[in-house]
Amino acid sequence: MVDLDALARKARRAGEYGRARAALRVAPPIAAAALVAIAAGVDATSCLVFATALLATSVALRWWSRPGALAVQTGMTVGALPLAAGALTALLGAVCDLADPFRTCASGCLAAGFIAGFGATWLAGTHPVAHPARHALLAGAIASLTAAMGCAGFGAGSLLAVLGALAAGGVVAAPLRWRSA
Repeated sequence: MVDLDALARKARRAGEYGRARAALRVAPPIAAAALVAIAAGVDATSCLVFATALLATSVALRWWSRPGALAVQTGMTVGALPLAAGALTALLGAVCDLADPFRTCASGCLAAGFIAGFGATWLAGTHPVAHPARHALLAGAIASLTAAMGCAGFGAGSLLAVLGALAAGGVVAAPLRWRSA
């Protein structure tokens, strides 16, 4: 006779193992993004701190549900722009500082943050999820952590400015997106 309880435990364990493997598929892109940013000259310690936070958050969201996985995909996609702007700024040797916010590097990082926030909110409305506002907030959080990997090395002021621009982009996009949907 087959022990149904043992069989159910084995099936549950196999399902959880599959979910864990699927959730951890996000690790290689995060590691690659962190290595590229560090190679470009971003401060390694701050980049790795945010990469670790991004990995933990992304794995948890991907484990949680399909909408969480979509939010991670959206957030990492749009967060790549400010990450690249920060890495390019570091590669060019410029130093962003809020004392002079109109310098080219600071303006580029701020514009990239705004575009990423706008994009995260706009793309959140394209996914068939039950709660698009929650999806937009989760995607924005992932985009913020992704952007922070590239911009954290320029100091807390620059990091806060980019994250503020990301939030502002989301606020601007929200009424436009849901009005046109």
